[in-house]
Amino acid sequence: MTLPAPPQPVPNAANATPPHWLRFVLPLIVLAMSLGALGSVAYGYLAEEIRRETHRTLAVIAEQKRQRIEDWLGGIRTDAELYFAEQTQFDALYRRWVDDGRSDAALMARMSDSLAQLAHVRGWKGVVLFDAAGRSVLELGDADIGEHSAMVTDVLSLPRIELVDLHLNRHSEPEFGMLVPVGGRGGRPNGVVYISLDARAVLYPLVESWPVPTQTAETYLVRREDGGVRFLTPLRHQQQAALVLTRPLSAPNLPAAQAVQGARGIIAGGLDYREVGVLAYAAAVKGTPWLMMAEIDEREAYARIRSMAIATAVVVGLGLAMLCWGAYLLWRRNRQRQELAALNAQRAAERRFRVIFEQAPLGVALLDPASGRFTESNQRFAEIVGRSQEELVGLDPITITHPDDVAESRDRIGRLQAGEIAGYRLNKRYLRPDGEVVWISLTFAPVQVDAEEAPRFLAIAEDITARRLMEQRLQEASEAAQAANAAKSEFLAHMSHEIRTPMNAVLGLAQVLEREPLSGNQRDMVERIRTAGQSLLTILNDVLDLSKIEAGQLRLEEHPFALDRLLAHVDSLMGQAARAKGLSLRIESPRPPVGMLLGDGLRVEQILFNLTGNAIKFTEQGEVVVFVHCHEADGQSLRLRFEVRDTGIGVTADALARLFTPFTQADGGIGRRFGGTGLGLSICKRLVELMGGEIGAESQPGAGSMFWFELDLRRADEAAQVPTPIQAPAIMPTGPRLQGAQVLVVDDSAMNRDLVERALRLEGAVATLAADGQQALELLRSRPQGFDAVLMDVQMPVMDGLTAMRKIRGELGLIDLPLVAFTAGVRDEQQLAARAAGADDVLPKPMDLEHLTTVLERWISRPAPMPVAPALVEPVSPRMQDVGEPIPELAGIDRDRVVQRLGEDREMFLGVLALFVDEYADAEAKTRHDLERGDRDVAARRMHTLRSSAGFLCALDVMALAEELEEAIDRGDSDLDALLAALGGDIAEIVEAAAPWLPATVSA
Repeated sequence: MTLPAPPQPVPNAANATPPHWLRFVLPLIVLAMSLGALGSVAYGYLAEEIRRETHRTLAVIAEQKRQRIEDWLGGIRTDAELYFAEQTQFDALYRRWVDDGRSDAALMARMSDSLAQLAHVRGWKGVVLFDAAGRSVLELGDADIGEHSAMVTDVLSLPRIELVDLHLNRHSEPEFGMLVPVGGRGGRPNGVVYISLDARAVLYPLVESWPVPTQTAETYLVRREDGGVRFLTPLRHQQQAALVLTRPLSAPNLPAAQAVQGARGIIAGGLDYREVGVLAYAAAVKGTPWLMMAEIDEREAYARIRSMAIATAVVVGLGLAMLCWGAYLLWRRNRQRQELAALNAQRAAERRFRVIFEQAPLGVALLDPASGRFTESNQRFAEIVGRSQEELVGLDPITITHPDDVAESRDRIGRLQAGEIAGYRLNKRYLRPDGEVVWISLTFAPVQVDAEEAPRFLAIAEDITARRLMEQRLQEASEAAQAANAAKSEFLAHMSHEIRTPMNAVLGLAQVLEREPLSGNQRDMVERIRTAGQSLLTILNDVLDLSKIEAGQLRLEEHPFALDRLLAHVDSLMGQAARAKGLSLRIESPRPPVGMLLGDGLRVEQILFNLTGNAIKFTEQGEVVVFVHCHEADGQSLRLRFEVRDTGIGVTADALARLFTPFTQADGGIGRRFGGTGLGLSICKRLVELMGGEIGAESQPGAGSMFWFELDLRRADEAAQVPTPIQAPAIMPTGPRLQGAQVLVVDDSAMNRDLVERALRLEGAVATLAADGQQALELLRSRPQGFDAVLMDVQMPVMDGLTAMRKIRGELGLIDLPLVAFTAGVRDEQQLAARAAGADDVLPKPMDLEHLTTVLERWISRPAPMPVAPALVEPVSPRMQDVGEPIPELAGIDRDRVVQRLGEDREMFLGVLALFVDEYADAEAKTRHDLERGDRDVAARRMHTLRSSAGFLCALDVMALAEELEEAIDRGDSDLDALLAALGGDIAEIVEAAAPWLPATVSA
């Protein structure tokens, strides 16, 4: 065993003498530092003076040109205002010409001569006179207002002298001008004059001149345009750039881009449109969107600074050279000692590396960086890839790489060889000679070996085949769990919809039955049926909401809503439930009121209903209090905290953590005692999180609970505050609710028009019918005030409903007329398109009478009917008076749904049936004929109308086939024979079944 040598004594630093070389180096260092400091001070002072002088020159030239342009534009404005103002000679001539019916040719000639003379004297390129309606009545010279024509109407409505910005006219020539109001009566001008100016003749010379001799300096105008900067005048180095060259605002260091974003004065360190470093100055031209830019190349601007820098560098360099020479002599002596020490250390490191290389538990290999082939490897690496160490020497690793991993391996090695990365790590597969695949975790990086100049590549491989198999099994299990969860959510959504259909029938029939004369016992049972149905529908809605949330399909809608109205609605509905249990419900809203807010008010209301309902359910005595606290974030944002406190049974600490889990209650006993699905709190939590808020609860058993949630909301714009409508409690109608209303019904289907007319007649409304949007426009044009509302189908021939609604709002100007879109398309994008076209509301097909009446009641403003004493009037259903024979049972038609929709109105049903048979008996043949002619749009429209009409008649199979055919035609499918044959068979079945019930002419 070898012991380490004893430590050598350290010399006393106080008695040691400085080395001999230090006496020569120190003076050289001091001298060099002194020279450098002196040169730096002189260079900095003179360079700063040169910079200031250059900056002043740029500023003076730019400001002079800016002032000249402003003075010149001001002169044009003054001349135009003096010549065209009220009570001027031209204004008098123009008013006389207008008052004489615009037919006096002599007056027009005088105005033309006057304008021509003025344009010649002032150097105007052309003049255009517009009348008070914005129409051109006189044009002189070459004047083209181009894309700025809309400014004429703007100047007429808000009189002012307005600059028409630089643009290329119809001859591709640069032009700009002035819009000048002519005279004016009562604040509105009699007309507008457009003065055209040739930019090349009058503006470009002012901008391009440069008073000081220079090689690179230039001035030009720019403006901001469509997220970029446009160059308006010719450039010294790019003459054809005027009004053509643009650069994005994101262009790095472009002085023009910085100027249009607010930079003014000197802009240093920028790159101009040539990607050349420049010194720039920016100034805004008053009264225009133009910015004056003055630039000079930094190379020319700072040429004298470079000369001084060279001289200073030479002086300082001499001193540094002397210092370097002395340092070199010292370095040369020390290097020999260091090389010997480094050689010994390298040999020791190589021995250690060789031991690690051979005995490492991981696979290690070295590769030649030029060829990318193995040069050597350890035994473990050879075992991993299934080859001997001798076989691996000279082998390209790509040849044993799995084909699917070759591209990634080549990419990583290429980036490493190019110096883009210092190393990499990836998981890849190697192929053993027997075809077995082995997964490895590979670490790859360059290393320096021995005294080689270029480093070699070091590869360290770990066999992770077993781990990958385990990960694959876990991934498969995770995917199976996710698929099961998705299937569960889809099943819940489907089941909710499937159950909702008969539930709607139950509730609809109960609603119809309540409007019949019933005995007290019968009415009580019907009310119980409706109440139980509403409770079941609420549970279904909770299940559907939860499935939508878990599937990521629930979307929040942001609308203005009034918090006070929302809380008043909660108080109105939940207060009844609280008082029924002998409880007190108190709601404390924030003071002062927060006003209108932006958010999904209906979802906020849903959360409050759920939390308040739970508090009432689990409280036997005392009170329930709803607190709303407001915390201002800034002028437009605020944070609301809602707290629902009760004096109920409370919740244990261990149950609090489970409260917001679906299908979970505090415990099974409470669930059985109070009922409920355990979905409400889970839905509340998901809704709050979707809105970016937080929710929680605090409780003590026997002392009550406090549930809270916080939301960040924004204040609504005062100019567009339209509160989200809060549904009032349903009140059973006692008579026609649309008495005397005039409704325009627009639908291309005669059957649909007849059905809607009958439905409106039952509610006391008068319907006027139109078969397409063009007929509706003509009716509204002749009777603009003759209708209280319009029911507009969306897809129609001649003119579709969207176009018609846009024309009603725009061309006819009927802004306040309620428009209700009536469509079989209920997708979100279809309803959004209808609202964008001007619809106030959207009604889905097939029609539901109660829904139709409710929507029209909401939009039609009519005087309230006179109250009638209950003792004198017996509530009678307008749809169920004089019920005669029942509606017949026909093949292909769901009679129960017909009764739900039409009641027992046999006459209405037979009328709708006759129209359907008359209109669609040959729908299959007509559609085939359309497709043979290549007219797919007509065929798709026919299927769309058939789908709607079949829905009204409750012919569900025909409705489904028509929808499938419409989608297939829109997609461009060609193989439609099977669908058309099935559709023809279903329609024939209905026609045959209906024959005994229809007049002979219709049956034939």
